[in-house]
Amino acid sequence: MNTSSTVINFSYFQEQTVTKVNTDNTLPFSLGFSKGGLVAECPWRLKNKRSILLGQADWKSLHSAEQRQQVEALLLGQHIISIQWYEDIGILRITFSNGYALDMFHDSSFFEGWDLYGQDGFSFISLPGGACDHQISVCIDSSSAHERR
Repeated sequence: MNTSSTVINFSYFQEQTVTKVNTDNTLPFSLGFSKGGLVAECPWRLKNKRSILLGQADWKSLHSAEQRQQVEALLLGQHIISIQWYEDIGILRITFSNGYALDMFHDSSFFEGWDLYGQDGFSFISLPGGACDHQISVCIDSSSAHERR
């Protein structure tokens, strides 16, 4: 099985900080970043090199309040090291500065899986059926237009 990542430029998110972790298990798992965020309504897992700390099924459990707080403590203030899209196996992976990785994988033909978005207009959405939509619609004001060219 080929697990090489597909080339999508996620550099906008590198070094952004996790500023918010939703700990309400009645809402989708979501993270706020310095300049964007992520909403995951599909299966996901937070893992290190040895084991899975928590996954979507655990998150929804009424008995996982302590684990949700642990995830918040682990991720708040962490920097995004990399984001990779493994198209051939349908996994989006976000790696954080503490060595943990968040993997998301779509499992529905009816519902969206995740939305990774940036304040710059970047959007990477897992659509029903597992197809993905990647958009960049950057708005440039006149004062910074010459800097980006």
